[in-house]
Amino acid sequence: MMIKKIGISVASLAILTSVSVFDVYGAGSKRMIEVSEQSANVVVNGQRVEGESFLYNGVTYVPARAIGEALGQEVDWDNNTQSVFVGAKINDQQGYRGTKTPYPFKETSYTKAPIGYEPIFINYIGRHGSRHLSSSKYDKTLFELLDIAEKDGQITNLGKELKKEIGNLMKVEKDHYGLLSTTGGEELKGIGARVGQNFKELFTSDKKVIAQATFKDRTPQSRDQFIDGLKESLGDNKVDILASAFEEGKDPYLRPYDLATKYNEYVEDGDWVKLYEDYVTQNTGTRYAKEVLLQFFSEGFYQRLNAGEFELKDEKGKVKLSNPTEAASNLYELYIISSNIKGEGDFEFGRYFTANQLKWYESIDNINDFYEKGPSLTSTDLPQNIIAPLVKELIVSTEQSIQQKDTAGIFRFAHAETIIPLSSFLDIAGANVSIDKPQDVTQNWNGSVISPMGANIQWILYSNGKDVLVKMLRNEEEIAFPIETKAYPYYKWEDVKTYYENKLQKVGVSLDSSLEDNIELLQEKF
Repeated sequence: MMIKKIGISVASLAILTSVSVFDVYGAGSKRMIEVSEQSANVVVNGQRVEGESFLYNGVTYVPARAIGEALGQEVDWDNNTQSVFVGAKINDQQGYRGTKTPYPFKETSYTKAPIGYEPIFINYIGRHGSRHLSSSKYDKTLFELLDIAEKDGQITNLGKELKKEIGNLMKVEKDHYGLLSTTGGEELKGIGARVGQNFKELFTSDKKVIAQATFKDRTPQSRDQFIDGLKESLGDNKVDILASAFEEGKDPYLRPYDLATKYNEYVEDGDWVKLYEDYVTQNTGTRYAKEVLLQFFSEGFYQRLNAGEFELKDEKGKVKLSNPTEAASNLYELYIISSNIKGEGDFEFGRYFTANQLKWYESIDNINDFYEKGPSLTSTDLPQNIIAPLVKELIVSTEQSIQQKDTAGIFRFAHAETIIPLSSFLDIAGANVSIDKPQDVTQNWNGSVISPMGANIQWILYSNGKDVLVKMLRNEEEIAFPIETKAYPYYKWEDVKTYYENKLQKVGVSLDSSLEDNIELLQEKF
């Protein structure tokens, strides 16, 4: 066997394993290595691939470009990130962000209302827009872990780059944790503007607009951006806008999860928790975590992390990083928030992941949200039932607006923890089916569709002076109610009201219950 010396960038090579799985990355500083020439027959889809191969440290290597092109994929080298890309590049423009996906507005056309019907009222529930990190935890703990590794001499050059990038992120986030980002403000202002443009005839001086938010700063900020967009779109139309926010701990409608005793016990120790933890720590999860982290740390440091040597805490003193799974997940959390803060900084955490890894971590986030906030297990309806007081309010306020004719719209601004259970309770297709096997969740439930940043559900009421119809929009697109109609997407209001009244009755929520009644109900029953 001939021995020769070659100068080569390791990142330009593909390890010859299975050509059916093809995520190719490399850290790639150029150096001289001594290799053994060895011919390897590589067959892709029945066709032999030509390309010089060699043996190094017991592993056979072949050129990445040869296999990539045989698969019909474009092959590219990115010198900035020292990466080989086969197919689409991995960067922060790609998806796999779950419920942190920025608002996905698409221009659409609406079905005309039946002849003689005009809009009379809008009932709106929305999530806040894109935001900064909710608190100092994922960034803080990862930075501290990288700092320990650097001081111990067990960090790679890429690890030093990541530490610097997280440091820059922390400078941006300082004094902005939990707040609406520039992108978020633009999202909500745009939604408000389109409401005004599409239903301008609704907003007259004799009708008020009610705009409510939770106590969290990002929801009043979202409310105010929405109002600004609405006002701008209405031009000279003057409208009386009543803006308010619920007090902390006294909001059974937009933040019922703060009050629901049994639900919070379920979140901490429900049957779903072990299912979720077992799924996350299966071979795929531990393998991906190791692959991601060994870009930044030595094998020895990784083993120390895996042995439980570190317990790194968030700003509130809660441990948020104690093992490889949490460390890799924390980095994914930085990736998914990066698209929310494009106006504040350009961060490229996506370059540290392959497409398959991003897809995996998104599935983990989806599974967690599904069981904690959504349809959950077949054995319980608790996560969705806590939203029943809000559904009661939707019905009651809609009925009052029909009768009193003095309100153009009620606009409520809340969180993913509101939108997800609401979508489930309303029996919106794709949002309401319970699943017991975690591996089946992502095939049936998509967090980026159900509750992206700025997600909203709108009931638009129409009347011909006698009868009332309603249609439902999700993220400004027409969707179906779970009942029959002969004029989709328009439904008889009485049919919709009856359907949800029956659901409320089954869970013990009365239409004439007060705010105080609903607080007590959540504390004692839910």
